[in-house]
Amino acid sequence: MNPMEFAIPAEDKQAFSQYYAKKIAPKCRRYESVRQAAAAKYLSRRKVSAPVTYIGLLAFLAFFALTFYGAAILEFEDGVFFIGFAGAFGSGALVATVNIWAGNEIGQLRTQIIEEVYPLLLGYFGKRFALNPPGLPSLDTYLDYGLFPKFDKGYFEDSVRGQYLKVPFLLRELTLFEHKGTKDNRPQYKTLFDGLVIEFELPKRFSANIQVRQDKGLMGNGFMQFKQQLSRVKLEDPTFERQFEVYSDDQVEARYMLTTATMERFLSLSRFYGGELEASFKAGRLLIMIACKHNYFEPQLDLLKPLDFSDDIEQVFKELHKVFDLIKALNLDSRTGL
Repeated sequence: MNPMEFAIPAEDKQAFSQYYAKKIAPKCRRYESVRQAAAAKYLSRRKVSAPVTYIGLLAFLAFFALTFYGAAILEFEDGVFFIGFAGAFGSGALVATVNIWAGNEIGQLRTQIIEEVYPLLLGYFGKRFALNPPGLPSLDTYLDYGLFPKFDKGYFEDSVRGQYLKVPFLLRELTLFEHKGTKDNRPQYKTLFDGLVIEFELPKRFSANIQVRQDKGLMGNGFMQFKQQLSRVKLEDPTFERQFEVYSDDQVEARYMLTTATMERFLSLSRFYGGELEASFKAGRLLIMIACKHNYFEPQLDLLKPLDFSDDIEQVFKELHKVFDLIKALNLDSRTGL
């Protein structure tokens, strides 16, 4: 595919076409013959694994039904439950094994190509860009911002570090859980947050702790203010006030940072992401939490097709430009106001 035909911003087409030809296309050509061999082997093995999977799943369902019959009807007599359990376990293990065998080589090759080419793709945007770099902050590092709900466990998935308009940022996929007891001796969890956290280092100088929170009603807002020991900041925009509550330990600086234009930008961003957006300004940094289901920076590479990375390229441009637009929309590179 001609890189000029990629669905990327028009201002990037010429420069990226040259970058693609120099950095990425040679990797595609080098891996193409290896990809073809791996794809042919996978398709050949699928002629075995596909029918085995179909038959194995049918056997699993039959043995599972037998297990239920032995437990619920026969009350564990006559050994029917154990026959059913062993059969279900064996058929499930067979399905898993045959699919690992079929896809092992092509899966390893996919991982190898992604690990080599993805850094090159991010390298187009600058030397400061990296996918899942080492030494990232731990989950506890973000607690000082005061945005996280009380959670029992959480984890990050993909993270991208970069810099745009001289504003360093770190974008991370985050999921937080609350423990909700046990069932069948297994812990049960409720998802409290699933989305993005984006941390920006700001060139602005400010000392206030400022939080922009979703409006939670009279009782919820009162509890939030008491818990944080921050004062409610009354702002003049009625539309903003209906959706957000602002808390700070410095009324003057909070109003200085949250100008009329800034409030409109937060409203616009909240509408774009479906309303679930909160933010915290603290110690020269801004943290934004956005609840969203999209799986960011998930490789789209399909080794059953010729290598051109078009899907991954278009996705990376789209996802990074959302962050770039955020920096521009909130005027984060400015040293005065927002």
